[in-house]
Amino acid sequence: MATDGFTLYACVHELQPLVGGKIDKVQQPDKDIVILHIHAPNAGRVKLMLCIHAENGRIQTITKNYENPETAPAFCMLLRKYLIGCRIVSITQKGLNRIAVFSLSGRNEFMDAVEMRLIVELMGRHGNLFLVNESGTIIDCMRHFGIGENASRISLPNIAYTDPPETEKHDPFAATVDEIEVIAAGRMPGKWLTDTFHGVSRLCAEQIVKDGTPAMRVPKDIHDVFTALKEKRFAPSVVPGVGVLPFCPRNVASVPCSSIMEAQDLFYRARDEQAILTKLRTSLRTVLDHARKRTEKKLSDCMKTIGDESQIERDKLFGELLLGTHGVPADRRSVTVMNYYEDPPAIVEIPLDAKFSVAENAQRYFKRYHKNKAARAYALEQVDALSSELDYLKGQLLNVAACTTREELNEIRDELIRQRYIREQNETRKTPSSAQSRPLHYRTQDGIDVFVGKNNLQNDRLVKSSDPNAIWLHAKGVPASHVILNVAEPSREALHLAAVIAAYHSGASASENVPVDYTLVRYVKKPAGARPGFVNYFHQHTLYVTPSPDAIAPYRIGEEK
Repeated sequence: MATDGFTLYACVHELQPLVGGKIDKVQQPDKDIVILHIHAPNAGRVKLMLCIHAENGRIQTITKNYENPETAPAFCMLLRKYLIGCRIVSITQKGLNRIAVFSLSGRNEFMDAVEMRLIVELMGRHGNLFLVNESGTIIDCMRHFGIGENASRISLPNIAYTDPPETEKHDPFAATVDEIEVIAAGRMPGKWLTDTFHGVSRLCAEQIVKDGTPAMRVPKDIHDVFTALKEKRFAPSVVPGVGVLPFCPRNVASVPCSSIMEAQDLFYRARDEQAILTKLRTSLRTVLDHARKRTEKKLSDCMKTIGDESQIERDKLFGELLLGTHGVPADRRSVTVMNYYEDPPAIVEIPLDAKFSVAENAQRYFKRYHKNKAARAYALEQVDALSSELDYLKGQLLNVAACTTREELNEIRDELIRQRYIREQNETRKTPSSAQSRPLHYRTQDGIDVFVGKNNLQNDRLVKSSDPNAIWLHAKGVPASHVILNVAEPSREALHLAAVIAAYHSGASASENVPVDYTLVRYVKKPAGARPGFVNYFHQHTLYVTPSPDAIAPYRIGEEK
């Protein structure tokens, strides 16, 4: 649930200790996030995050550190120019709208006193962050909206800032029980609360009055919530799967918190991580899909080039036959000759280019023959390499889908940089963390560990670190994870389960009777210079299994190994 007017009202109240504080630092780790480092007399050193994300938009004090780009975005540089050294004069909210205003005072390059406003609009996909000067002109904003775009107003530098269009709603803090009862008569609480009062989102309205509440109690319950918020008697809580509320709902399971900031941190921590994972996963998929399509086109072109060898040899035959042909009139478009290379000889019609003589046409046929023959030889050399590259890219797409942590996805990204699918940015490389991502972990009914690599580096580490007498499994003929059954002589049940796991974590997860090869780890060898995840194996046996998520789910015990 995006921040609504009530939640922002409580948030602004909690931010009042920052008034009088000085902005020391500005960061923009993401296109939707700005972080202000503030040193306030009544709050100490605080990091304040202003997030205008469509779904996770909020204002929140934070303790975690965000990774910043090596080169700051232009908007961040502008904020640093204007905001560093400024003091916060006031933090207010426009009515109960989702708009917070930070009034600031500072000095310009001529040391003249200036007044500015930093306006945060948490309005879903129309959210924005404005820096406005004392005359009300936009210095700049995080998102630019011009004429003709899907926006209710123009949001561009050097344009006068205007408030979002107002809606005709009532002030919830001025409503009485009787007025609420009159408005509520015969209407569904969840909808009319949002349509009638400022600051109430649909999800918030649903938490104020849940289904099953007696009709006679609805106005009183609503008024009690409005009154508590008006008197700033906040009871912040988190409704799992719903969002942050400045009050504690009566009929809903919720987690009480000591402050709105704590509630937001609790609710958005996992959502922020998921948003980062989604962004990273999407970028990797885009790179891999582009490379896969390019490789498929190259492979298709090679197969066309290889074509039918007899067509290439025909050009050589035509050239040789033309060399033995004499007395052909000029401007002929074809000539009929006897092909003595066949037994019995046959009559062949050879197309000619009328602009050239017979001898020149023969040389053109020879030239085309040598060109197509060389191209076919080159294409034959490339087919195996392109097929191997295509398998690699499909395997990486499978790995991206299997990864569940940022570390695992970053390992894939680093590998793609080394393989030159991603151009490394001109930035200082950070020292990699000593912590390594961990494979999936299953355990059979008789207590045998089964490990599944989720990317190529994990696959390589599994093979390298496993007991040489352990069982290695891999779905045959398709991109798949490496699976290790950590025992030398498994039971039939354990081997079958490991094979089902291997088939499920492969490109054939939706197929039936998937062939799964298995052998001892000692017979799995990585060729020198081979790509991560590529191995050769020997002395294998094959099982045919049908993958099923329900069959392996009870044996999944996490990723702690």
